[in-house]
Parts: sequence; structure tokens; C-alpha cells
Amino acid sequence: MKGYLTIFLALSLSLLTGFILLLTGNAINNGMKIRYECAADTGMNAVLSEFHIGLLERYDLIYVDTSYLEKEPDIANMEQRLWYFMEENIGGVLGKKNAPWGNIFLENITISSFETSAADFGSSMRNQAVLYVEDAGISGKEREVFWQMSDVKALQAASPLAGWSSIMEQLAGMELPLIQNEKGEWKEVPLSNPADWVYSLVGSDVLFLAQADLKSVNPAKISLGEYISYRAIKNTDSEDRDYRQDEDLFLSYLFDKMGYLGNFREDSFLSCQLEYIAKGRESDLENVRAVAGSLFDLRFADNTACALADGDLRAQAIAAAEMLQAVKLNAEFLDPVAESILYACAFLETVSDMRTIYAGGCVPVRKSDHGMSVDRVLGGSLYSGHSANGWDYGQYLASMILLIGDKNSNLRAMDIMEMDMRFRDNNKNFKMDWCVERYEAEITARGSYLSRFFLRRKYGYF
Repeated sequence: MKGYLTIFLALSLSLLTGFILLLTGNAINNGMKIRYECAADTGMNAVLSEFHIGLLERYDLIYVDTSYLEKEPDIANMEQRLWYFMEENIGGVLGKKNAPWGNIFLENITISSFETSAADFGSSMRNQAVLYVEDAGISGKEREVFWQMSDVKALQAASPLAGWSSIMEQLAGMELPLIQNEKGEWKEVPLSNPADWVYSLVGSDVLFLAQADLKSVNPAKISLGEYISYRAIKNTDSEDRDYRQDEDLFLSYLFDKMGYLGNFREDSFLSCQLEYIAKGRESDLENVRAVAGSLFDLRFADNTACALADGDLRAQAIAAAEMLQAVKLNAEFLDPVAESILYACAFLETVSDMRTIYAGGCVPVRKSDHGMSVDRVLGGSLYSGHSANGWDYGQYLASMILLIGDKNSNLRAMDIMEMDMRFRDNNKNFKMDWCVERYEAEITARGSYLSRFFLRRKYGYF
């Protein structure tokens, strides 16, 4: 009887010991799995904690720069950082007192997909910018331009200079009348069109005519091919995210973060950053000059429409034309000369508008009244005006930014960000299309007792 009991207890103890060992092994395995998952979560968050500080401080955007300030940008750099953080959270605890049972060995880390600021050609960057402006409650005068963008587009489509040039060519092709002098010789009578001196100003430096102050304009030139708008853009894929694209909020973001003529931002590679967004040329001066040309065209189109529709001004122009001897001898000159004088009135008024705007004043997009008169053309000098109503320089600049479209404004804004971050960090490798907002990693590891682990995680700021 005692022998049977001894055998029973021995078998029971063996079974119980095996069961306890099985439970212990499963507990160790589950503990390793939990440690592995915690290390993965902690590591992926730690990677996101290494966001680009300069980009956040200057532009309130949060991204991981995969160049890490010193390398060529590559997702492999990010994988190495993730490996480092996971290794520290897995192996770093084993040498401590009361270390957990079971070892974990990382085998492979692959970032299988990621989204950068260039996702959907800058929609990711724009989304962050819009959310920032919405949270901060930023709003300025630039928002007012939306109400008159239809007027701006109509003025942009007009071509008054072509009409004026056509009239001047018509006059140049007409035969001048002849008159017999005291010697009995027939001589041509000069037209002496008072609009000629104004027409000679066409093609002059608009900034000179506007008396713009360019003392603070940065003389530096940039190499356009180095920036995202002009190079082959990488990493534009997006997983069908719903990005915020609000034009009004993004416009406020640009005016809050970037400078322009008369309102520069310190520590920027370019001084006139918004002019660059509007025109995309290789220097401040070229961008400012291109904006001035567009602004002149808008104002000339509106002033020409006012001049041609003003009956009193037309009567003055006809009266001035009738005083010319050539017109008295050949009535066919009357209408084109009078018309050319009206264009000259509009040109002088446009110069006055430009001087007002570049002096810090305002000019309406569509004028209800004006300061034009034929006497100003006959007087032979430029003049300056004054107005407290209408748009200022910044608002006209805002309308030009809206005209280039969302994609161009996104990419050129990122050009500016690349310029500033390279200038700030002396990191020529900084590229916005390698700045990561979210990423998905696949992590493989093995543990003690032939355990194997696989995990796929996606982390990001938004």
C-alpha cells in the first residue's frame, strides 16, 4: 500500500512540476512579449520626440528631419534611431538588479511607409499651418482680399498697354500733313502729341518710378535648383488623408511667419519672402521688381478703364488734341490722339498710385474717383497722390499669392523653410520632403525558448 502511494505522489509531483514549468515558461514568454511591445511603443514615440526644433520655433511645424542635422536624409537614419531606442529599452534593463527573465534580441526594423511634409505636394505642411492659425486665432488685413479677387482676375486679364501701343503705332503709320513755308517749300507738320513723353516712360524701371525704398533688400542670390519647387520632389505619397487646405487661414499663416518689403523678418535667408512665394525668382530684387510690375499692370488696367469711361476727361483730351496744328490740318488724327492722351492720363495716375502704395498708403482695387486730368499730361511731370482707402502693399501682394494656386504656394513656402533651416543650422542637407510627420514600422525580434515576435505599429503627430 505504501509503495502505491509513493508512486502516485511521485507521478503527481512530476505532473505538477511540469505544469508549473509550463505556466512559468508562458509567463516568461508573455512578459517578453509585453516588454517587446512596450519597447516598440516607447521607441517609436522617442523617435517622434526628436522633432526639428528650429522648424517648430520658427514655423510652428512639427516634423522629424531624417538628415538629423549632419547626414544625407534617408529613412534608414530613422530606422537606426528606432533600433537604438528599442535596444536601450530592451537590453538596458537586463544588467540591473531584479532584471526580468528572458532575453529579447532585435532582428530587423523596417519603416514600411511614411508621410512627409511634401505629402500631396505640401498638403501635409499646409494642414499643420492651417491648424496652427486656427488654434492661435491669427487673422489680419490679408483676409480682406478674398472679397475682390474677381476684380483682380479681371484686371489681370486686361491688356491696356497693348491697346495704347496699337494706337501709338497707328499714329506713327499715318502720313503727316504738309504745309508750305515762306520759301514755298512743302514741309511735314510734326504731330507734337503730348502723350509721347509719357509713352516714352513705358519700359522704365517701375521701382524707380514708384520711388520705392530698397535699402534693406537682401542682395544675395539663391540657386533655385537646390529647393523643393525646382528639384525632383520625393515622398509625396499620402494615404488618402483629409488635409485642411483653407486658403484664408494659410494666407494668414504666411503673413504671420514670413516677411516682405517694408515688413522684414529677422534671421531669414531672404528678406522679401512673400515676394518670392508670389514670383519665385532667384533674388529679393528680382522678386520685388516682378511684384512691382504686376502691381503696375493691375493699377494701369483700372486707371485706363476709369479714363476711357470718363466723359469729362475725354472732352479735355479732345480739346487738347484739337489745339494741335497737325490735327487741324487732318481731322483723322483727332480720335487716336485724344485716345492716346487718355492712356497717358491713366499711366501718370498709375505712377501716382504706385508712389502712394510704396509710401505705405492705400489705393482701391476699383476706383470710384481719380485725380487724372489732361493738364498733368500737358504739364510734362510726374505727380504723387494720397489715399487712406483701399488696399495697401501687403494686400496686393496677398492677392498675387492667391493667383498662383495652392500647389505653387505650398512648394514655394517650403522653399523658404528650407532656406531658413539651412541658414540657421548650417545644414545643407535639410529637405522638407524628407521631414516625417507619421510612419509605420515593422519590427521582428526573437526571445528565449525559441520565441519569435512580429509587430507593426503606426505613429505620428497628426
